[in-house]
Amino acid sequence: MGRRKRQPKLSDILLESPWWVSVALGFCAYIAFHAIVPALLGANRYLAGLTMASREFAWVPAIAFCFLGLLSFIKARFGGQPVAETARAPRHRPVASAKAGPAASPTIKEAPDGAAPWGAASAPQPRPQSWSLEALALLEWKRFELLCVAYYEQLGFTVETVPHGADGGIDATLYRQGMAQPMALVQCKAWRSPVKVEPVRALGGVMHQHKIRRGVFWSLSGYSGEAKKYAAAADIQLLDGAGIVERIRKLEPSQQTALLAKAFEGDYRTPTCAACGVKLVKRTGRRGSFWGCRNYPAGCTVTMELSA
Repeated sequence: MGRRKRQPKLSDILLESPWWVSVALGFCAYIAFHAIVPALLGANRYLAGLTMASREFAWVPAIAFCFLGLLSFIKARFGGQPVAETARAPRHRPVASAKAGPAASPTIKEAPDGAAPWGAASAPQPRPQSWSLEALALLEWKRFELLCVAYYEQLGFTVETVPHGADGGIDATLYRQGMAQPMALVQCKAWRSPVKVEPVRALGGVMHQHKIRRGVFWSLSGYSGEAKKYAAAADIQLLDGAGIVERIRKLEPSQQTALLAKAFEGDYRTPTCAACGVKLVKRTGRRGSFWGCRNYPAGCTVTMELSA
């Protein structure tokens, strides 16, 4: 699965929301501290000082919220539409496919709700013509996982996958044709740094729990020494980027071509939300640009670094 995830702060959420949200919260905060809290605490004489302080300083959170509302208004007026409003805007712009031209979108990349796992391109992207380590590194994390699935399907395995959400330590289960008992478990990490021992140990734990003797781990950037040591003892095969490319090149030319067409179809670079399974969109917050889920703020707050 892809690495994450920083949870946005309340101030970040309000800056990306319409200005009136902050103003409404400021009004509610003033009422709460000036009237509701004193009413609840007024009967206790030991809390008389706290009651007085609540009334006296009720304006502080109200002013803070209103200030955030002002910043949100300025950002919307002079720096572009707030993200929350953009995410709710009618999706009338067509999304480009491999056969159609690119859709005009000056601020964010959109993907259709319920998009197929391989996605649809939001802009034309040059497709590699052969398998190489450089080509493999172009794939976003979910597409990397789906390449893994397609590779084992080319080898004749039946592959059971985890579509999205928590993977429980594995991304795919391999079955031989006609067999009910799994042959191996597979985990994939499209990370830009070597995989440490913890994810490899998690795969080994699932293997032990389900009494499956073989495991395979795919990684773009290799493994730590401790991870290699554990894998050797647990019968887990570790494949790095170079090893993956080497194995793909051993396939028949027609199989390699089929994998190329599937892996690099449409938008293969925009990251996928690990929770929702839809393409992320570029957003801008107080700390700069990042990838965010298109379902924010209604149902998902997943974010990823823009370089991911």
